[in-house]
Amino acid sequence: MSSQKKQQKRPKKEVGPQIQKLMEMPVTARLVLGECKMEIEDILRLGQGSMLELDTQLKDNFKLYINDEEIAKAKSVMIGEKLGAKITEISSTEKRLKDLTDLE
Repeated sequence: MSSQKKQQKRPKKEVGPQIQKLMEMPVTARLVLGECKMEIEDILRLGQGSMLELDTQLKDNFKLYINDEEIAKAKSVMIGEKLGAKITEISSTEKRLKDLTDLE
């Protein structure tokens, strides 16, 4: 039997309209390089050229958040002239979906 005939016998998996809506929902992604605590007095003194010392070491992973839920860890990489992130750890698809939709 040819592969074309095999493909014709398999039913196509169609995504339901609710799942399709979910897949098209925009989300906010944040890659957190590090954090620091500051007093308001110090924040008010910030200006162009100010430096912040973060709690992240060069070897540390960054954290990737989607809608305020941590879903992955990443390392920094250069992509041409731009800074990027390579995912080194990621939560399961089920956990990500649960975290993003608050489904039990």
